[in-house]
Amino acid sequence: MTTPILRLKLATFVLASLLAATASAQTYPTKPVNLVVTVPAGGSIDAVARIVAQGLGGALGQPVVVQNRAGAGGTIAADYVAKAPPDGYTLLITSSSTLAIEPYLYKSLPFDPEKNFAPVIMPARQNLILVVHPKLNVSTYKEFVPLLKAQSAKLNYGSSGEGTLPHLAGVLFNAYTGTNAHHVPYKGIAPAMNALVSGEVDFMFDSASTIEQIRSGKLRALAVIGPKRLPVLPEVRTFRELGLPQMEAARAYYAILAPAGTPADVVQRLNRDIARVLRQPGSAEKISTIGLENATSTPEELASALRDDLKHFAGIVKQANIAAQ
Repeated sequence: MTTPILRLKLATFVLASLLAATASAQTYPTKPVNLVVTVPAGGSIDAVARIVAQGLGGALGQPVVVQNRAGAGGTIAADYVAKAPPDGYTLLITSSSTLAIEPYLYKSLPFDPEKNFAPVIMPARQNLILVVHPKLNVSTYKEFVPLLKAQSAKLNYGSSGEGTLPHLAGVLFNAYTGTNAHHVPYKGIAPAMNALVSGEVDFMFDSASTIEQIRSGKLRALAVIGPKRLPVLPEVRTFRELGLPQMEAARAYYAILAPAGTPADVVQRLNRDIARVLRQPGSAEKISTIGLENATSTPEELASALRDDLKHFAGIVKQANIAAQ
């Protein structure tokens, strides 16, 4: 049985906790917020980061500064944020592949994707595009596959790095089409795109950074992962429509996270304010224009998606036969 003194102490503790949470929500933020990006400037993750930063800064009343910390498949940026103070002033924006694939690629990953982060929101879904250089002289997927089968030992594909989703998409594509194109990794999707435009590589699975090059005719889009066509490229069919629905295994989304231990009220405010930014017509249009699907989620929904992907990609990475580093 609790004594009156014990009950008073418990009530005082609960009240103090509530007051602390209220104070945290009312005072945050008092200085600029850093949004750390896992890729170099120019990629689609970076584009989404800048859309979020611009709108979120106005909502918070403080500047949101985009910091690009590229390298090692996103683990450099993720490790930096995981070790940052859990106060809401350092956030990470990344592809889900950094969190769901990297654990299977490194023998000693410097962070735990579930334990070291507080999920905030899913700002967009990613639909990879199969893009080829015009020098291959193919205009459709049906033309490309026979060429690849005949010359796969001579052809190569670029990616944003070893073990990234564009790399695994290429691995799956080789497996499902019975081809053997050579993989050439780059430090980010933007350098890989530049290599494709210059003809240094023959094709790649792009995260939508090549939209303008496709429109101008510098590159050709042959298929999208799906399950839906991209509004920005409505004429390009999905792999499901082309008879290869297995390619949908290379699914992805972007995620914004804070260090684990960030106060729940701060996470909720960030979720609410970022969702409002993403729902604005201008933001939604920009995200659609760069070939992504606008999306929002609760922190709990993002956490659930991450748990599912950690299970989903375990088998795919094993199939890719990538040695742990």
